[in-house]
Amino acid sequence: MATLTPLPTIPSAAIGDTLRPALSRQDLFDGIPRRDLDLLDARLPLVRWARDAESPAALMRGDHVYLVRQGRIALYDSPEQGPDVMTAIVEPGAVYSSLGLERMPRATALEMSAVTPLPIHAVEALVTRYPRFGVNLAVALSSRLINLRETVGIVSEMRVEDRLRRRLHQIAEQIGTAAPEGVRIGLDLTHAQWASLIGASREAVTTAFGKLRIAGEVEMDGRAITIPWGAMRAAGEPAVLAS
Repeated sequence: MATLTPLPTIPSAAIGDTLRPALSRQDLFDGIPRRDLDLLDARLPLVRWARDAESPAALMRGDHVYLVRQGRIALYDSPEQGPDVMTAIVEPGAVYSSLGLERMPRATALEMSAVTPLPIHAVEALVTRYPRFGVNLAVALSSRLINLRETVGIVSEMRVEDRLRRRLHQIAEQIGTAAPEGVRIGLDLTHAQWASLIGASREAVTTAFGKLRIAGEVEMDGRAITIPWGAMRAAGEPAVLAS
């Protein structure tokens, strides 16, 4: 039976064990016996990442899979021309990867986050010992690919307000919470960050938000955004959202 290669340790100050999210709540480890999960959890590193802080060195290594266990991580693509585009917001339980990449994608923490880095030798050992882990990882990476394809379609829209509308509805479907007045998007983003989500300038995004607000397609209270139910129904969005 395969054994797990010892993983690198990190300073205890970076771990914060009292707030350590349980592996048993992560879909990536679904199907692995609870006793084994408890042992794994004691061995796997957990790196805390404060909002807008520099990426920790432990989360910038090649040939790794990174499991977000708490918070939200934004990933960016850096085209040869034009500004960086935020291609994904990685939620708790989801993964991003540097496997096979020449360089790590740029990433930032959108809020206080916790990430477990899995080096390739640990991934290989986990797949060997728990084939279900390999299936779960494939599903997680496939979900990322589907989301990326949708995002490419969104940023190819000509009008900024069309890009912003579609991105808002995409994010609302993924992480929105139902409220009496509509679907709330729980992201504390600046207009500059929204601009990077759709490949536009901050000024253009501010104008686009104004147009959507006048049209009754969004309601805004500071950085809090709500999409009214009428706008959700007009876009044909699913009714199943987080409570």
